[in-house]
Amino acid sequence: MSQLPTPESSNQSIAKRRFIQVCQYRSCQRFNAAAVLAELKQHASAELMVAASSCLGQCGSGPTVRVVPDNVWYCRVSPKDVDAIIEQHIRQGSPVKRLLHPRFHPDYERLLERLKSQSTDS
Repeated sequence: MSQLPTPESSNQSIAKRRFIQVCQYRSCQRFNAAAVLAELKQHASAELMVAASSCLGQCGSGPTVRVVPDNVWYCRVSPKDVDAIIEQHIRQGSPVKRLLHPRFHPDYERLLERLKSQSTDS
């Protein structure tokens, strides 16, 4: 497995390839989306692609971050939240509950079950 190039833990691998989108539309930009994107890009690797996106349609709850193929949506993400997303979600496979967008993830336990079943199907 590929390694995430981070100074703190260069030997921790991630379980599967993921793509992170960070909304860069005006409403998210007002809440420091560019800094969130820059912070996430520091963790990019062959197994973790990070890119700016146009509007993700969640104006008013930004910055919005979407993790694919997990289809996990985070809202009101700040640069200080990036370490939790990388460590807990990307490395450990468990979404960061406090950042989950309630419109997409009203039931955290059901989300965990879905992600576990996806990982066993792959």
